[in-house]
Amino acid sequence: MGYCIFSFAADVEKVKQVFDSCDSLLFDQIQDNEVFKNYASQDFENHISTREALRHIIHGEPYRKHSAHAYWYALISIFAFLGHELPYNQDIELDNETELIDNYLRSDFGIETTVAEILLNNFPDLGLPDVATFPLAGAITHSDISQLSNDLQEVVLSNNQIELLWHTQSEKDEIKAFVYNSIKGFKDNIDFCYENNLSLISFCH
Repeated sequence: MGYCIFSFAADVEKVKQVFDSCDSLLFDQIQDNEVFKNYASQDFENHISTREALRHIIHGEPYRKHSAHAYWYALISIFAFLGHELPYNQDIELDNETELIDNYLRSDFGIETTVAEILLNNFPDLGLPDVATFPLAGAITHSDISQLSNDLQEVVLSNNQIELLWHTQSEKDEIKAFVYNSIKGFKDNIDFCYENNLSLISFCH
């Protein structure tokens, strides 16, 4: 399994308000979230825990740069708690799947784009320590989503159309069905954020 991109619909300004808020109730609530529990169960030895990183963020305590990953996992947990459920919440595999999406958007819809770059760029500076490698992060603001939603208007895919491709039992059609489902999900998420005045926030690891 390679690296995967996963996304949240969120109001970035509300997330910024978490920093230095000293909100002890929020600190407890985020720890009850399944995303937080998953990261906390994988804490690295000789590094601060995800829980400690979350406390530093909320209570304005000094960051430990050698544990940068923990702060980013805590941040992902914050987005998971404050974010809105997206219509399409399946992970997208970086490289293999994103390249297929780009190819089908070009060949079948005449759209030239690079989905991975769109999703994993322009993340706002929240003051967290830089990570050497992963997780990657990106944000599509509402103003950019408006343009992107307009660009994707030519993409018209139905669940029935995708379902029919699955049932042909042809390897080529099954691949197309898989990619079409991802493309439809990507477009649905963009449209959802546009309609609800939210940003699309993505991470990859």
